[in-house]
Amino acid sequence: MSHIVIIGSGHAGLSLARELRAKDANCKITLLSKETICAYYKPNLSKALSSGKTADQLIMKTAEMLSEELDIHCLSHAEVMHIDSSRQNCSYHCIENEAIMELHYDKLVLATGASPIRLPTTVANSKHVLAINNLDQYRQFRDQLIGKQSVVIIGAGYIGCELASDLSNHNIQVSIIDRGAWPLSRAVPQALGSVIQERMATQQSVSWYLGKTLECIEQKDNLFSVHLSSGESIKADLVISAIGLQANLKLAQLAGAKTGLGIQVDAYSASSVSNIYALGDCAEYQEKLLPFIAPITAAAKTLAKTLTGEPCALSFPANAVPVKLSACPTVICPSHDSRGIWEVQGSGTDMEAHFINASGELSGFALTGAAVKRKTDLLKLCKGLTIAPAETQDQSIVLSQAC
Repeated sequence: MSHIVIIGSGHAGLSLARELRAKDANCKITLLSKETICAYYKPNLSKALSSGKTADQLIMKTAEMLSEELDIHCLSHAEVMHIDSSRQNCSYHCIENEAIMELHYDKLVLATGASPIRLPTTVANSKHVLAINNLDQYRQFRDQLIGKQSVVIIGAGYIGCELASDLSNHNIQVSIIDRGAWPLSRAVPQALGSVIQERMATQQSVSWYLGKTLECIEQKDNLFSVHLSSGESIKADLVISAIGLQANLKLAQLAGAKTGLGIQVDAYSASSVSNIYALGDCAEYQEKLLPFIAPITAAAKTLAKTLTGEPCALSFPANAVPVKLSACPTVICPSHDSRGIWEVQGSGTDMEAHFINASGELSGFALTGAAVKRKTDLLKLCKGLTIAPAETQDQSIVLSQAC
């Protein structure tokens, strides 16, 4: 009986476990996580405040429920310390009893996710600046928010803007700092970013400090002073860092797998080390990271086929991501192409932007206001991403690895 070990219990790891069990009723599946294993919808973290949800109320299924439903072995609070790819063993530290245990695998899947990028210690004491990327961090955020009236968010990307919207709806005064000249500057053109900025400023009283960099953060008693390179200073009760995520690569590197932005994988999600695969926020596909729910789900379905003897190459259709901004409906379809130009049309808050790649194809788009209704039509026209198998790759090797 094949034993598949999955390290990581986020959306990637749990989705793969479900897909594997649907494909194979007999294979042995073990899921390890240094956190408490449970099923919850991570995108809800940036809007749970307005909906009144506590961390516990976001949990949809506990480890016990998942174990019974999927017939898998769930090991919470198990931190993998070493991977011996020659023996196909991984060693993990059982945090509850301080024991070091070994686990043999036939196939190992790294679904280790990504962690928030921390501010340099020269800028701030990381203990005083919150990041919200999992349930435990959300729980800490909710606890520290009690009685607070003002928050500074560093970063005006997806998470920063969504948190600002959520906090503002909860009558918290929000200030956002970002070195970009407009919100979501890496995802939308300036015309749409300006619409988002104006709507959140007028409808939710969000204060923007854009095109500026952070100098340092000081704390005195329960009040923070956030100093900018422009000479401005912002007072706040709480500071949240949302400057981005970086893939968790340590275990892959210990196992000898090739890494770049993430764990480099081929068309079958296989790393450079035999019988070790990568999935989710930690995986790198042709020098690209695909951090959203839809591509992770698609990759999990494909990898489940490969691991159960039906090698299947990865293919990612265009994916429209709704950005949870109550003041300005926004949908973004991220382009898989780094080179191209934006073509913008519309007026007022109803804006439509097309990202045209170097080949003249529609490979991404962004919509605001009433233009979000165009999402379905544009998705039909938008280019996705297919990971082609290497021409030199022997299909018999793929089959032997998958079986």
